[in-house]
Amino acid sequence: MKTVQPIRDLDTLQKCYEIAREHDQKKLKGEVSWELILLVGFNTSLRVSDFRRFRVSDLRGKDYAQIQAKKTGKEARILINPWARREINRLLAGRKGEEYIFQSRQEDRANHKARPVTRQRVYQIMNTIAKRAGIEERIGCHTLRKTFGYHYYKMTGDVVSLQRILCHSYQRETLVYIGVVQENIDESLMKLNMLTGRKRA
Repeated sequence: MKTVQPIRDLDTLQKCYEIAREHDQKKLKGEVSWELILLVGFNTSLRVSDFRRFRVSDLRGKDYAQIQAKKTGKEARILINPWARREINRLLAGRKGEEYIFQSRQEDRANHKARPVTRQRVYQIMNTIAKRAGIEERIGCHTLRKTFGYHYYKMTGDVVSLQRILCHSYQRETLVYIGVVQENIDESLMKLNMLTGRKRA
């Protein structure tokens, strides 16, 4: 089974945003904003299982995304960069503070209250966006978090901080997770032409 990949190419990343915005311009009332999924997912490093539980009051007007991680139980507090913060505030403007930011149109069957969209629904949305963007690599919910990690590392080279942000135990675990180790192996193999029987230029 192939591992879910980050979106490495910045032009492709921009294309994903354009597809999401185009969808949102035509979406029905109460339907989830695809652009907001990308903004939160690509800019907070949080898992879908965590950020789908945010309510509007948790993010609107806030400098930090803060939540108790469902998987680890640890408190996660991530600074949201100014650009993402401005766009998130724009998309949350006018909404009730108690609403889930990704609120399902279906109620919870047990208590008839509103509930957040499922992880499976986010997976479907991500794959639809990827297909329209021409992405051939395997895409899933972790693509959001891995894309954050990949570009953070490429921009800063700071694996120590990234390891802490992603709550990993080892630096190699972080590099494998964001696909950098495999990327380096692939690049080195592309340069290996000594076994073809031809002289190297």
